Amino acid sequence: MTRGRTTAAVVVAIVVAALLWLVVGVEEVFAVAWGVLAGVVVLCSQLVIPDDARTDAVVLPSGPEKRGTAVARMAWSINPRTGAAGDIITRRVRGILRHRLLRRGLDTEDPGDRAQIDALIGAGLWDRLTGQGTLRTDIERALEAIDRLSPTKEKQ
Repeated sequence: MTRGRTTAAVVVAIVVAALLWLVVGVEEVFAVAWGVLAGVVVLCSQLVIPDDARTDAVVLPSGPEKRGTAVARMAWSINPRTGAAGDIITRRVRGILRHRLLRRGLDTEDPGDRAQIDALIGAGLWDRLTGQGTLRTDIERALEAIDRLSPTKEKQ
């Protein structure tokens, strides 16, 4: 706040209070209260609010330990209220599952392999992962299927 803005608000408050008290004839307490209110309105009308809330924010250095990780971004893409899984985690899980199925010789794009894929990962799971409305439970089922198809479990 500059001194000129504060002075303008005080002058407006005094003028409004004096006019109400001397010209209109209201009691002094009401005149002062309305004068203070007018001064506050003038003071608030002079405030400049930046378009971007970060313009006057403190810049904190962010090191590697403070940056968001891929795991954190995927976790935030799941809506806890509705259970809807976001595009980030769905694409990642779908890619890993496709890779694990390709290691077994099954192509997700081949309709002939669809029955074997459903037998391995669960009926209709691939369709749920590729369609709209993937839920958190679908992601959990896919992660369990990925774990079952793990290359380390194949060797044991």
